[in-house]
Amino acid sequence: MRTKATLIFTFIAAAAGFAETASSKFLEYNLYQYNYPIITNSLNRVSVNQSNLPEIEVTKLDDIKRSSVGLLPPTVTGFPTSLWKESQADDLLGLLHNLGSPTCPAVQKLLFQMLLAEAEAPLTTDSAEEFLSERISILIEAGAIDPAIALLERASPLPPKLVPKLFEASLLGSQYDPACKQVLDLGANYQNDADRIYCHALEGDWLTASLIYNTSKALNSIETSTLLLLGEFLEIEEPSEKLVTLNEIDLSPLEFRLYETLGYHIFRENLGNAFIFGDLSGDNGWYAQLIAAERLAKNGVIDANRFLGIFTAYDPPSSEGIWERVRAIQHLDKALSLPNSTKELELALKNAWQLFQYSPTSSIFAEVFTPRLLDVELTPSSEIMAIKIGMLSSSYDVMISNSVAINALDPIVFAFTNHEAQFITPTTILEKTLLDAFYRPRVPSYARLQLADGKLGEVILNALIQLERGIAGDMQDLLESISTLRHVGLERVSQRTALWLVLSET
Repeated sequence: MRTKATLIFTFIAAAAGFAETASSKFLEYNLYQYNYPIITNSLNRVSVNQSNLPEIEVTKLDDIKRSSVGLLPPTVTGFPTSLWKESQADDLLGLLHNLGSPTCPAVQKLLFQMLLAEAEAPLTTDSAEEFLSERISILIEAGAIDPAIALLERASPLPPKLVPKLFEASLLGSQYDPACKQVLDLGANYQNDADRIYCHALEGDWLTASLIYNTSKALNSIETSTLLLLGEFLEIEEPSEKLVTLNEIDLSPLEFRLYETLGYHIFRENLGNAFIFGDLSGDNGWYAQLIAAERLAKNGVIDANRFLGIFTAYDPPSSEGIWERVRAIQHLDKALSLPNSTKELELALKNAWQLFQYSPTSSIFAEVFTPRLLDVELTPSSEIMAIKIGMLSSSYDVMISNSVAINALDPIVFAFTNHEAQFITPTTILEKTLLDAFYRPRVPSYARLQLADGKLGEVILNALIQLERGIAGDMQDLLESISTLRHVGLERVSQRTALWLVLSET
C-alpha cells in the first residue's frame, strides 16, 4: 500500500485569509505563524495513519461538550465563545441549509471561519452532537476534508452518532486509511451494513464480510447498486456493465471508493467537491489535480500558495482549455521572477488577466499575484492593471492607497473605504444600494432584537442568506445584509463584498 500523507490544513490556511476581512473589532491573524499544534504550513507534509484517527466511545461523557469544539480559538477568530450559545440548534441548522455555498469569496471565508470557530454549543432538545455533525457535513460537502477530520479528532472519543461522519470523510481523502477500526468497534450497533462489510473485508475477515453480505442481500437492507459493488469487491459477484458510472451524481463515499478500488473510470464533472478532494494529491494525474484545484479554489477550500504550486508543477502539454490558463500562470510567474523584465511582465500580466478576470477563480488569481506585483517595477499600464487586480485581493486597502489608483479605478470604489468619497454620484442601482449600506444603513429590527438576545451567529447567518438574495438582484436584501454585517463589526467583509460586486460588473 502506498505511503499515506497529507497537507493537513491547507484549507485552514485559506480560511485564515479571512483575518484581513474582519474589522478592527476582530483580531488580525496569520495561521502560517500562529503556534497551534494542529495547524501546519502547507509546505509541510504530515503523516496520517489509522492511529491518528479518533477513538470512539459508547458511554455518554457529560463533561465533554462536543458541539463546542473548533480549530480556531476566539483569540484567532475574534468571535466570542457565545457565537451560537443563545440560539436554538434547529434554527441554526435551518439557516445553514438555506445558505448553501456562498457566492462571494470573502463570504466563503467568513462562513468557513464560523464553522471552524471554538464556541459554546447552541441550545438543543435533541442530540448534543447534532450541530457539530452539521458543521462537519458542510465542510465535507465543500471538499474541506482535512478540517472535517480535524474537528472529529477534537471531538474524540467519538460517540456512535459521529462515527459515520468520520468513516465518510476518511473514504474521501486518498491520504487517509478508512476509519474501519472505529466502525468495527461498534459491531452490530453500527447501523450501516455496507460499511461493516467493507471494513471486515479490509481487515481480512472475509468470512464475516461474506456472512453480513449474504444476510443483507436476503433482507434487502442495502441498495442494489452498493450490494453489486460489494459483491464484486468480495469476489462473490461478477463485474457488470451496469456498474459503469457515466453521469451518476448521487454516489455515496463508499460507492465512490469501491468504484476506484475496482478500477472503474468515474467522470467527475457531475460529482460534488467532496469527491474531487482526493485528486489534489496528484495520484490521479496532473490534469485531475488541476481541475480539482480550480473547483476547490472557487469555494475557498485551498489557499493561494497551493493553487500556484499545482499550476506550476509541470510543463503543460497543450495550449487549449485549462492548459491555456496553466501556461498563462507559468509565464506570469516566470516574468515576476526575472530581473529587468518589465516588458515581458506587462505582456504576461495582460494575457493572464484576460483569462482570469471574469472567471470564478479571479479572486484566488489576485491573492496569488498581488503581493508580488507590489514588489516589482511596472510599466504605467501594468501598474493600472495590477491595482485593478489587487482590489479583488486581501491587499485591497494597500492598492487603493497607491497614487495611481485615482486614475485606475472608478470613483465608487473609493467610497467603500474612504468617508470623504461618500458624496459621489452613483451611476447604477447597485452602486446606490451599496452607498446606502455604508452611509445610510438599514439594519432590520429583528436583527437588532436577536443581537440583544446574544444571537450573534444567527444574525450573521441570516445576513449571509440575505446577501445571496441581494447578489441575485434583490437590492433591499443587499442593503440590509451589508448594513447588518457592518453593524456587527465585519467591516472588511462588507468592503470586500462591495468591491467584488462592483468590480465584477466592470
